[in-house]
Amino acid sequence: MMRAGARDYVVARPLYSEDSFNEEHKKVYRHHKTVLDHVKQYFRCDAKRAKNAALSLLPIIGWMKIYRIKEWLVSDIVSGVSTGLVAVLQGLAYCLLASLPPWYGLFAAFFPIITYFFLGTSRHISVVLCLMIGSVVTRLIPDEGPAANITGFTGLTVDEQRVLVASSVTFLVGIMQLAMGVLQVGFVVMYLSDTLVSGFTTAAAIHILVSQLKFVLGLQVPGISGPLSIIYTLEIIFNKITSSNVCDIVISLVIMVAVFLVKELNDRYKSKLPVPIPIEVIMTVITCGVSYAFDFKSRYGIDVVGKIPLGYEPPVAPNLQVFQHTAMEAFPMAIVGFAVAFSVAKVYSIKHDYTIDGNQELIAFGVSNIFGASFKAFAASTALSRSAVQESTGGKTQIAGLLSAIIVMIVTLAIGYLLEPLPKSVLGAVVIINLKGMLMQFNEIPYLWRRDRPDCVVWMVTCGAATLLGLDLGLAVGLGVELICVVLRIQFPRCSVLANIEGTEIYKDRKDYICINEPEGVKIFRIPSPIFFANMDFFRNKLVEALGFNPLRVLKKRNKALSKIRKLLKKGDLQWTSKGFMNTTNNSLVDPLEDSDNEELDKPIDFKDLPIRIDWNAELPGNIVVPRVAIHSLVLDFAAVSFLDISGLKGLKTLLKELVRVEVEVYIVACDPYILEKLHNCCFFDEEVQPSMFFLTLHDAMLHILEKHPETTILTTVTVHHGSLSLRSRDKNNTDKDRIMMGRMSDFRLEALAKDSLAEDHEKIHRKHKALMEHVKEYLTSCDANRAKKAVVSVLPVIGWMRMYRVREWLLGDVVSGVSTGLVAIMQGLAFSLLASLPPSYGLYTAFFPMLTYFFFGTSRHISVGSFPVLSLMVGAVVTRLVPEDGPHANITDFEGLTQDQQRVLVASSVTFLMGIFQLAMGVLQVGFIVVYLSDTLVSGFTTAAAVHILVSQLKFVLGLSVPGINGPLSMIYTLEKIFVQITSTNICDLVMSIVIMAVVFIVKELNDRYRAKLPVPIPIEVIVTVIACGVSYGFNFEKRYDVEVVGTMVKGYEPPIVPSVQVFQESAAEAFPVAIVGFTVAFSVAKVYANKHDYPIDGNQELVAFGVSNMFGATFRSFAASTALSRTAVQESSGGKTQVAGLISAMMAMIVTVALGFLLEPLPRSVLGALVIVNLKGMLMQFREILYLWRRDKPECVVWVGTCLGAILLGLDFGLAVGLGIELLTVVFRTQFPRCSILANLPGTDLYRDQKDYPLVCEPKGVKIFRIPSPIFFANIEFFRNKLVEAVRVGFNPLRVLRKRNKALRKIKKLLQKRDPGITENGLEDLFWTATNDPEENTEVLELPADLKELPFQMNWSAELPSEFSVPTVNLHSLILDFSAVSFLDISAMKGLKMALKEFTRVDVDVYIVSCDALIMEKLHSCMFFDDEIRTSMFFPTLHDAMLDVLEKHQDNSTGSVVRKK
Repeated sequence: MMRAGARDYVVARPLYSEDSFNEEHKKVYRHHKTVLDHVKQYFRCDAKRAKNAALSLLPIIGWMKIYRIKEWLVSDIVSGVSTGLVAVLQGLAYCLLASLPPWYGLFAAFFPIITYFFLGTSRHISVVLCLMIGSVVTRLIPDEGPAANITGFTGLTVDEQRVLVASSVTFLVGIMQLAMGVLQVGFVVMYLSDTLVSGFTTAAAIHILVSQLKFVLGLQVPGISGPLSIIYTLEIIFNKITSSNVCDIVISLVIMVAVFLVKELNDRYKSKLPVPIPIEVIMTVITCGVSYAFDFKSRYGIDVVGKIPLGYEPPVAPNLQVFQHTAMEAFPMAIVGFAVAFSVAKVYSIKHDYTIDGNQELIAFGVSNIFGASFKAFAASTALSRSAVQESTGGKTQIAGLLSAIIVMIVTLAIGYLLEPLPKSVLGAVVIINLKGMLMQFNEIPYLWRRDRPDCVVWMVTCGAATLLGLDLGLAVGLGVELICVVLRIQFPRCSVLANIEGTEIYKDRKDYICINEPEGVKIFRIPSPIFFANMDFFRNKLVEALGFNPLRVLKKRNKALSKIRKLLKKGDLQWTSKGFMNTTNNSLVDPLEDSDNEELDKPIDFKDLPIRIDWNAELPGNIVVPRVAIHSLVLDFAAVSFLDISGLKGLKTLLKELVRVEVEVYIVACDPYILEKLHNCCFFDEEVQPSMFFLTLHDAMLHILEKHPETTILTTVTVHHGSLSLRSRDKNNTDKDRIMMGRMSDFRLEALAKDSLAEDHEKIHRKHKALMEHVKEYLTSCDANRAKKAVVSVLPVIGWMRMYRVREWLLGDVVSGVSTGLVAIMQGLAFSLLASLPPSYGLYTAFFPMLTYFFFGTSRHISVGSFPVLSLMVGAVVTRLVPEDGPHANITDFEGLTQDQQRVLVASSVTFLMGIFQLAMGVLQVGFIVVYLSDTLVSGFTTAAAVHILVSQLKFVLGLSVPGINGPLSMIYTLEKIFVQITSTNICDLVMSIVIMAVVFIVKELNDRYRAKLPVPIPIEVIVTVIACGVSYGFNFEKRYDVEVVGTMVKGYEPPIVPSVQVFQESAAEAFPVAIVGFTVAFSVAKVYANKHDYPIDGNQELVAFGVSNMFGATFRSFAASTALSRTAVQESSGGKTQVAGLISAMMAMIVTVALGFLLEPLPRSVLGALVIVNLKGMLMQFREILYLWRRDKPECVVWVGTCLGAILLGLDFGLAVGLGIELLTVVFRTQFPRCSILANLPGTDLYRDQKDYPLVCEPKGVKIFRIPSPIFFANIEFFRNKLVEAVRVGFNPLRVLRKRNKALRKIKKLLQKRDPGITENGLEDLFWTATNDPEENTEVLELPADLKELPFQMNWSAELPSEFSVPTVNLHSLILDFSAVSFLDISAMKGLKMALKEFTRVDVDVYIVSCDALIMEKLHSCMFFDDEIRTSMFFPTLHDAMLDVLEKHQDNSTGSVVRKK
């Protein structure tokens, strides 16, 4: 497109900040619809919409009106017969996969097709049964052992029971699909990427292969379902291998070889064969005849199809109990069935140029499954092989599908008996040989590993999980890994420091180029991803690393220095003179370094009471040392930041304030208008963070810095024109006329460059990227004495901080803090043990053993380790599930000979030990970063739900009721029901005592908060009321007199250690993992707060190790899950605690009570403990107020909060956490999946391009479209991107459709030229076309190839008017510019989709330009061989204006005729 250094261009416009730009260019007011507006519009109805709705619900009306009987009917009949024969055979064969009698496969090949004929939008797919049904059938009705306890099975044979299960599951699948279709959520199929589907179907092929081995070998192998079922099945097969039936093996091998060879011939000669050879049907007929003639069943013991009843059976109603047992498996079946069908349908709809509707397809399959299930058919989807037969044999519409169903019906009603002698090994062999395509997908692994490793991980994990865990769990694992991969790509972007390319206004990564200019005192930092909860800390750390200093630490050092200077001035040791500060004493002025805990240290620096403003880069008085900041300006490039969530917004504001407070001017450039709008709506701006720091372009900000700091140079030719606009309020007093003023008109002469010419003119540095093995070798082999020493100190942090322990200054504070915290820890230990459904005395163990271990391994100096209510509640759920109060306990041999309390203690300690193992493993594997996935919003919703659970669980103690513990989904509802049933039995004494204690504790806690600055330590009200309640209860004998339940006998001293139960591990692994995650998340969040406040680092991985070891050690001595509590930690810090010596003393307090004073707590009413627990929930329950704030500021965040809270309340804390995490990851993907794409236009007189809808006066050159993609492009949004692109270029202009129309027209032209004299008359095309006729519709793939004009004797002008016989859409577009400035990554699916889209536009003579593409994306495109003869590197340009100038030069007739549009 452009030769290197071809020409220069000059830009002349004012320098703009966002404020000054908005003043000069007024925006168009655009009303944003509210949710209510969208709802009203959705439910608005008129005659036209009702008609469209009817046509969409019955697509048959649409395509039957255009049905061409003469052209299509014969093809449909041939296709229908061919497909019907295949359908009969596959119906019988695939029934074996579903563990059902073979003839039911004929039902599944008939009923769903009948319904789909009326409701489906695809004209070519052939409906076939789903392959996942068999695992459910064998789980509920195993080959060996009793069936599930379902009343509907009474009186039925095994086959009838299996048919009932299959039809009921199918009915449920249909309900789910129909519901999703009605709710218009067909887009969910986008989350199943090609990579995931490939790995999943490969695993399905392995399962199918293993399941058919028993038929091929003639063995009796029971069906096995569940995790590792494939391993157990193979074990049984290998144990029985010597009993294989030789006749079955020989028949299978012959069938497989014959079918394989003929299928290969079909593929090779498909263009010459009128229809594919139906080899499966031929071999089936032959085998039936041979088996019948030689009586294979009796003579060789071969298992045959057997009796096939003629006709259809009466409809059956589904079983509701089966619904309850199979809901978890039915949902992935519904998703997979629809995803596979929609993928196949999309292939043929694109090929044959018609549209399909994902939501209508869901409705069609839903109704088909519901209808089919009523007649004992089972889950319907489609198969690519059978759909290929239907399409390749000439099928044009679903008439072919209807005829195939009629063929199946004929077999079912009349000739099914002919298939009775068919050996099942033949069906197994046919199934196996048809797996070739799916098994060949293993070839994708090397390609994916070389091109895109995250995609390769998705493939392998999905395939491995689906193979080992089962298809349903494997799909869930694969989907989770896929979403995490998307989040990881966004979470850990490659941030870079930019520098100016000499002689240009272009800024690139300074590591990439040799000749660059990096102005002194200026840093340009690029963030190539959205900023959200999971990467805010990463972004902050990378920025601090780029700056070379931590602004918060510098700010605190400066405030400390100011505090010391004020003290010295006050004492008279320091005086201010005209020459500066002067010492008035000969002694050293520097006091011993204080560990100031003043929260004011992170406030803005205040010079009011000082005689002069301190120059922090000069030498400070009194030998005070403060880190110097060599940077005066920081530019943050937000071009690739496509969204900010609430966590990112808060973190960004905190960071900006820290930088501003250390006198670093911050400029944010190229910020998306929608992000700016959100910042205004969320009250982001204040006196420190102002809108004036936002600039339109990076070069505008740099020129502004240049005029403020004239020593800063940018090597561009700059001509300055004086102006009067002011950009930032702080510059108004600048009177230096020689400086370049903000807002002045600037001309700079630059070269118009393409990527190719930029690379030629400016040499890049070759950067070698380390391979994975190099990183592994470096990590494992680079060990020296220094690294070993650091490793020891990191594993035992106590070595580090104990060496700097200041006994005189810190010991007293630690002792006071330890005693105060110990008293609180004792009370909370007793109270929270009730949440864990354990005797209260075990709470004292949790206050001692974990803290003892954390003292040595923890990196936080302030958190108080012990019981935490949420963890206690989660452990209690496991305890009550395995050892319920009413009913038998779980079948665990380790429970033998133990009392109920001992069983519960064993369960709690075993779960805690397993939790510790998980935490320790995560710490060793260095995956502490996973805590970032639990955003503040999610944790808030989760802890609020936990507070509700805790509140409900303590009501029985407060009311004095006997309510058994209930766990599982809806457990809280059932608990409340039982409480309300027993409400009349409330113990008045318990109730009154609880109310009094809650009122007193609440009031005193409020006083503690209000007067905390004046109180030396908070009033320990919980301890006081506990002591009083113990005395009153003992004095008035509450237990016997008022039937009050008390704590009872306390264990004196410590019990011997115990070994955890491995059986409990197996029963509770799924619950222990979320307990480990939640425990660490809460502890790390609290630790981070106090680490930032007191200016010391904490290590997330070491914290995992510390809590892992603490929980394992504590569990050995019968303590339960330990974490930290903000309230208890606040007591430890506010009462003077400096280090974990305070924690050690608090543990000693718990030990003293356990060993010597525990008996004094025996008369304590349990209602007191319940009341203390409830009153401490205030903070968590007050989080309900966040809902309104989140709804107004960030609706996706509000959805996360509400979804997590409701999920945890209704489903339980473990499931609720999983639901919340899933919703949270989905919202991240959703924000990038549906970005706000826009069409840009030039603002007259500038080189700026903005959304054309935002400004009343814009310039759009004729024939040019500029399309901006404000997000990464990946599997979930590539279709959205392509649809938006087609919509943007012009309504109705689809490049693929235009290409096909042109190729069809060319074919007709060439045929006419061959029939007539090829000479062209003076009438030109008109004379040639007058005899043109409509040829039959062509559906060959050749129509998608580039238009071939070689054989034409004239130049084809597609823009000219063609004869009426040829309907070729006119393309009024000659250039398309894609703005990739916000595209931070591309995955394999996106790369394929992008390449396809680019080729489609190029083939219809549209020049495509891609601008501002990230260097790493360019590198990936090269490595993936993205470029070819059609897509070249010359279409890439560094800036949008460069591309536009190239367009205007190539189309000079449009350069002066730009369309100026006024609104």
